[in-house]
Amino acid sequence: MPLRYVFAITLALAHSNISLGDTDARHRVIETARKAIGTKEATGRNDGPVVDEILDSVGLKGTRAPWCAAFVVWVGDTTFTRPLNPYPRTAWSPAMLYPPTWERARRGTPLKPADVFGVWFNSMGRVAHTGLVEKSEGEWLLTIEGNTNGGGSRDGDGVYRRRRLATNVLGRSWL
Repeated sequence: MPLRYVFAITLALAHSNISLGDTDARHRVIETARKAIGTKEATGRNDGPVVDEILDSVGLKGTRAPWCAAFVVWVGDTTFTRPLNPYPRTAWSPAMLYPPTWERARRGTPLKPADVFGVWFNSMGRVAHTGLVEKSEGEWLLTIEGNTNGGGSRDGDGVYRRRRLATNVLGRSWL
């Protein structure tokens, strides 16, 4: 990253109310994600004005690409502004979790609100769906996910709150 960008980001952080590691930042991410619950695609084909806005956050507006990872980026942009967004600017769900700080075998740092989770699909040999952890409830995670549905599909029709077993996901903290 060019030094001028590092300086600009450092200066912006110093003069903002954003502290990327604090509880308030996590709370603000979750509040932004909660406001998006109920957002739906126009025709069920990764389309519509809000889906285009979400995809635009990763440079894919109008492409009808899968948008679960873009949703995480869009939430970060909406919460912190684009230059201060801590989430990787990618539409590729595996990149959201590299390297994971939480593994399915319950190793690593437990997931907190605003951390990214990913679901491993054996059929694909990779993480193929991602979203945000809203909170932990014992063995379960309450999540907020884009491009899913009430059944937890990786190619759904909107933004939903889901409940997932913590042992079934990988996770990564970016805050």
